[in-house]
Amino acid sequence: MEEMMNVRMIDVSMNSRMPYYLQVKNKMIENIKMKKWNPGDTIPSESQMMKLFSVSRSTVRQAISQLVQEGVLETRRGKGTTVKERPATPHVIPKVYHRELGDTFTIKTIRDVSGHHMEYARTMLDLESKDEVRLLERVRFTNNVPFAIQQMYVPIYIGELFDERTLHTFKLVDYLDEADVPYKLSNEHVSTSLATIYESEILGISPGAPLLELKRTTLGIDNTPLEYCVTKYLPAYFDYWVEIRQ
Repeated sequence: MEEMMNVRMIDVSMNSRMPYYLQVKNKMIENIKMKKWNPGDTIPSESQMMKLFSVSRSTVRQAISQLVQEGVLETRRGKGTTVKERPATPHVIPKVYHRELGDTFTIKTIRDVSGHHMEYARTMLDLESKDEVRLLERVRFTNNVPFAIQQMYVPIYIGELFDERTLHTFKLVDYLDEADVPYKLSNEHVSTSLATIYESEILGISPGAPLLELKRTTLGIDNTPLEYCVTKYLPAYFDYWVEIRQ
């Protein structure tokens, strides 16, 4: 309390059109913002505040009353008036949505290979050099128009579970549910890229045209990567939005 009493206060302005109690209230808020009064601290008594601000008791009470109503201060019997403890800000988890735009969707597999030569994919899947990777490269169509190209890399033990249905499933997690393979989560990263000559020929666009790139990593319950997938979309066929609620 002695330390709080040493806080230098400035008398309220007699020439201001602002009511005295509002001036006192604002100075009290300033002390809290400046960390001179911290959550849990007991503020000076009414008598002490009267001397600090050179105002009447009713002015001090009115200022304190408003701050109590606003949840800045709290009054407890036997403990005086204290700066209210602020509850921890709740962790807001935004909901992310995205969807493909179109009517009738089909998939065509243009490459299905397995081997040890896909070094970058092995790194992303946290595999050793002796481990094989299976690659499925597919093109996504809507109304017979190609709008996305996907390269899905999986450890060979996951790839061996694939059947004909997998070739027509654009999201691996949809198939994992059916195959009774437990997974923990999927991390997705959205960015942009420019179409390579190879991609432009498949999608029927000019080399260097902008594409929306979605990279996805699916993790098992032990955090082991089950999939690394890169899908590139024509921007007009992909919708993405984030919903944040307090």
